[in-house]
Amino acid sequence: MAERAKRPGAEERRKQILDAATEVIGGKCYHSATTREIAEAAGVSERTIFLYFENKKELYREAVKQAHRDLFDALGRSAPPMDDMRTFLKMSERNFLAYLEEHPLKVKILFQALDALGDEDLREDIRGTFQSLFELFMAIIEKAKERGEINEDVSTLSAVVSILGFHFIVAYVEFLKLDWFAGEEDIYSVVDVFADFVTGRDK
Repeated sequence: MAERAKRPGAEERRKQILDAATEVIGGKCYHSATTREIAEAAGVSERTIFLYFENKKELYREAVKQAHRDLFDALGRSAPPMDDMRTFLKMSERNFLAYLEEHPLKVKILFQALDALGDEDLREDIRGTFQSLFELFMAIIEKAKERGEINEDVSTLSAVVSILGFHFIVAYVEFLKLDWFAGEEDIYSVVDVFADFVTGRDK
């Protein structure tokens, strides 16, 4: 007797729907994407979506939160050394580039979330996530200062804004197909310039 195919569990099904939501909304936008399209992409009925999520807004909020968590994990992938600022910056940027290449729709859905800031719940979700990212890099820069690796004259705020801002620029360059960088080496050369500035050292 043929073995019956194992049905996915609740967590697996939920992830399946979230992945589909990222694919559909990331490829279009929150306002134009429908739960019917998401259901089709997930291979489930539209009714099944509402067994896991109250409405499209809740599904969208969870998809954005998941994309943020995945991005955080990606930036820390391969354990960038916290005690070597130049290597940390380069590896973090390399991790971001790899994540952008592997999961462009997850990055797009983060940018698209800015279009939904009129919604108080979504605004608080995004605010909390960006605040966490900001605080993470503030702590990293402050610890590097304590180790004497970063020049005390360098503003921690300026350093963090520069790091986060560069990630945004790289993403926009990729999405808009701009030819600002000839390749990854150009991107890393910019990171080197920034590392020289914050450390006060030559390469």
